[in-house]
Amino acid sequence: MQALIFRFFDICLFRAGPQDLPSSLFLLRFVVVINVIVGMFIHLQTKSFTQSLMISLFSVVWLIAFLYISLQLRGKLTRLRQTTIAMMGTNVILSLLIMPFLYHVVASELAGESALVALQFFLLLLVWDITVFAHIIRHSLDIRFAYGFAISIGYLVLSWAVIEMIFTA
Repeated sequence: MQALIFRFFDICLFRAGPQDLPSSLFLLRFVVVINVIVGMFIHLQTKSFTQSLMISLFSVVWLIAFLYISLQLRGKLTRLRQTTIAMMGTNVILSLLIMPFLYHVVASELAGESALVALQFFLLLLVWDITVFAHIIRHSLDIRFAYGFAISIGYLVLSWAVIEMIFTA
């Protein structure tokens, strides 16, 4: 398990790609469950438990659907399991790094205070997350990094818009 966690860190540091992960159904299920739990904690600061769970579940399904369609269009569907594992595993790591800064920003905002340093760290980690997404997409789809980066920004913007439309009450 420790070797697997280090492999996810290697992907976050651009030293490995999704092809360096095992294509294990058990691992896929495990990282999906962990991703849902961590995603739920990300949203608990501003949403109810039920809404946080629904957003987290939706985000996982949305990502898997996006990966399925993208890989299908490029004729690389055999890479779906490893790509999903890489996305979910690195997302857990980066979400755990982002979470304290996000919580601090939201708490400061609610208190009417400024949290400029926490906001800067949050944005820096968000850019890193987008870049890791692009790195994984580049390897999975066999495309240039710039295209992967554009796809990752488009995916993020579209995801936030859809989640906002569906889950804003």
